[in-house]
Amino acid sequence: MALTYTNFQTFAEVEAHYNSIKPLVSKLHPREQDLRPIGDRHRKWERIVKISDNCYALSDGYHHGDELFNGWYYGASVDEYTPTLADMEKYAPIVWRKRSNGVEEVTLRNGWGPGAHQSRYAFLKRHTPYGMSFRVTNGKQFIRVKSEDFYLAKRRTTPRPIHTAIKMTPSNHYWQKRMTKWVTLTDDDASLTFSSASGSWVKVAGGAKMPTPPKVTVKKDMKDRYKADINTFKEWAFTMGALLPIQDYAYIRDINNEVFEWNTNDKHKYTWGNPWVNVKPKQMRDIMCTENHPMRLHLAVTMLRSVDFHHVETVDDVHRVKQRANNWINKQMGFTKKG
Repeated sequence: MALTYTNFQTFAEVEAHYNSIKPLVSKLHPREQDLRPIGDRHRKWERIVKISDNCYALSDGYHHGDELFNGWYYGASVDEYTPTLADMEKYAPIVWRKRSNGVEEVTLRNGWGPGAHQSRYAFLKRHTPYGMSFRVTNGKQFIRVKSEDFYLAKRRTTPRPIHTAIKMTPSNHYWQKRMTKWVTLTDDDASLTFSSASGSWVKVAGGAKMPTPPKVTVKKDMKDRYKADINTFKEWAFTMGALLPIQDYAYIRDINNEVFEWNTNDKHKYTWGNPWVNVKPKQMRDIMCTENHPMRLHLAVTMLRSVDFHHVETVDDVHRVKQRANNWINKQMGFTKKG
């Protein structure tokens, strides 16, 4: 399937492209759906949607505003929530508008939720209007216009039925706890709207404040008490790492399942996610310090994968791995504090 790059420059180009596309009609998609893929018709979820004569959306599918390619509704049923064109305009990644005075505007949106949204990032990179570019820097997303970067925050706003479904779900799992704190019914101001009234793109609305990461300090007195155990564990883990198939999916799956089995506090065994999520820092330290602990090898494998151990070729790589291992131990063993 071919990837399409558009980078439209004007509203007229978007409108003309929409009019040039023959609607895709099949048993799954009757003519009245007016399904018009942006490019490759096999990637039909990437489409142009006409909201009105003066408004078009470029949709990557599977978000809260797409009726044909529904997103994850988190427990809300189709009877409770069916997206409309108004929802498409509210949640689509790129929306082009032409105001009554002739001024053109474009609104851009990040993905919804606290995780990474790689498909959304790729879509924005391929379809951001001419004169803009999409960038990812230090784990944050930005729209660049000329030499200025505008922070594009991840979305929090949800339709009421989905918001209610998330809030009503028991919050006993780490993922669910994150989601119940994340969602909001109010406009999160995360989208960015640019106008071309002056002949070049100028931000006119939106833009959430980029979060300032909390200051992290190391509890030196506490860490010093474990210095010998830390050195022993790292030396042993690096030695074992050269002998272990830590890049083999089946091996890692078995390792994770054994952690889930041992971690009896976790009610979500054998599922996606971090198998160590409910293991407290004190337990981590006990595992690290106990040479015959049944989970010590599992802990070492997790650390080695986290520090990219198998990509060591130069002296700089060695320093990088050691630094990452030190940071990993500080975080997982509870040797750091924020603020």
